[in-house]
Amino acid sequence: MAKKPKVATDSAKVPSVLAFNRKIEPSDALMQSGLWSERANSTAWKNIDLHEKRNRGTKSQYGVDDAEKTDPNLVWGDDARLPFEADTLKVFFTVKFLGNIAEPTTHNRPDFEIKLKEKFATYQQDIGFLTLAKRYVRNLINARFLWRNRLGAENIALQIRNTDTNQIWNFENAYQHSLNNFDELEDKQAMEIAELVAKSFSEDNYLLLEVTAFAKVGEGQHIFPSQEFVDKPPKGQKSKYLYQIKTNQGMCAGIHSEKIGNAIRTIDDWYTVENSDSLKAPIAVEPYGSVPNRGQAYRISKTDFYTLLINWLENEEISKDDQHFVVANLIRGGVFGGND
Repeated sequence: MAKKPKVATDSAKVPSVLAFNRKIEPSDALMQSGLWSERANSTAWKNIDLHEKRNRGTKSQYGVDDAEKTDPNLVWGDDARLPFEADTLKVFFTVKFLGNIAEPTTHNRPDFEIKLKEKFATYQQDIGFLTLAKRYVRNLINARFLWRNRLGAENIALQIRNTDTNQIWNFENAYQHSLNNFDELEDKQAMEIAELVAKSFSEDNYLLLEVTAFAKVGEGQHIFPSQEFVDKPPKGQKSKYLYQIKTNQGMCAGIHSEKIGNAIRTIDDWYTVENSDSLKAPIAVEPYGSVPNRGQAYRISKTDFYTLLINWLENEEISKDDQHFVVANLIRGGVFGGND
């Protein structure tokens, strides 16, 4: 027998059924090799192949028994590098920015949707999307999406193309654009892109951009595709699997779309850290400010998405930064249902 749909109660702050589609949709990214001097030649770039490596190392983790400290540590996994005739990594992906941000995919509380759309309309009119759009665009032109591939590159150049108008913007040095500072975006080209992104958020429309990055890392250097999750690999078997994409030219090392999206939405520097005077690094927009690789959640209570959303809908005063954070979570999308 089919289950009956959940019916919300008046006492619930957040509907038990509530979901939003994400409004920033990146593709996976292709990773190719070539020469820095051939950046303008689209036919000069070759897919980067994965290859296996088997190494005999030492054990270095904490807590190894004395009897095992001289035992070898056998490592078997995928690896990826530039060939020695290439000095540059090329990364290519597309990203789509969509509107209808406050339109739930599904919900079971019509009154909640009405309140949300009223608040959202006020935000759109009084504040607008340009602040968020500039932050997202900064994370394109600073090449944050390269992650570890960004470190130690001699230079990083980018090209962004509007697929609708064929307009192209070139950025010759990604390092000129900070990873940690979201002050006013001064680059004229970046502002043009940000205005298009803001427009796509405010209308029932979309903007599709092609993003190409060139990182001059050096001949034969290690590059870092996404790593696949392997749940409890058998002992003595291959334990590291890197991501690859099937193309017309064969298999190609790649970066997960989720990792690209995480980089683009790393714009939350509105969170607070108690007893800290140091510069806060921005984190990805998440309802609880979760950063798994630091073992930390920066928005556990009072400043989490749900508390701020409820306060906003109940006409309590919340700051402009908190409103940006709430809207950025709606752009992020996800399943947000609560408990009735």
